[in-house]
Amino acid sequence: MKIFRPILSLILVLATTLLVSCGGGAVSAPPTYTPEKLQKISTYRIPLDIARERIPELGQSIAKEDWVNADSFLHGPLGSIRRDLTYLSNTLLPEEQEPALNVAKDIFRHLENIDAAVSEKNYTVAINQYKEAVSDLDIYASLIPQTKQPENPAKQAMKEAENTFAGVKAEVEETIEQIVPNFDEKDNA
Repeated sequence: MKIFRPILSLILVLATTLLVSCGGGAVSAPPTYTPEKLQKISTYRIPLDIARERIPELGQSIAKEDWVNADSFLHGPLGSIRRDLTYLSNTLLPEEQEPALNVAKDIFRHLENIDAAVSEKNYTVAINQYKEAVSDLDIYASLIPQTKQPENPAKQAMKEAENTFAGVKAEVEETIEQIVPNFDEKDNA
């Protein structure tokens, strides 16, 4: 009997190990974007959209060989693009982060090359790197999930102001009609 106990214990340990190792874990669904994550992405995407919208200003400065404005633009509106794109890339799903970070690194490299070309007043390098940066910004933007973006606050405020102005204008015209006598009615009477 004494010999069977260690053998029985060994068999139980082996059986338990076999059952645990062969037991299938629950299949998990692939990660998806939650509404909270999409909201964060839309917030972090704003600097990308602004940079993409304003980068033609850099191209115009380079085309005019206006090196002071080109330098100012690189260090002003585009000064924090590295940080912004890194934050945006890190909000993506894990399998989408690496491609986005690689394109972002290409964008940074192009901007650094533009900066060096601007310092040297080298038009050819600056304009070629500018074209590459624009192309990579478009590629990067295509990697980011589209979210329904709220209307531009400035445009929204303008619409509200126009509506308010239209309402006030209508009230003023109505009041003027009530106050000012109708001369046509007096002439006919």
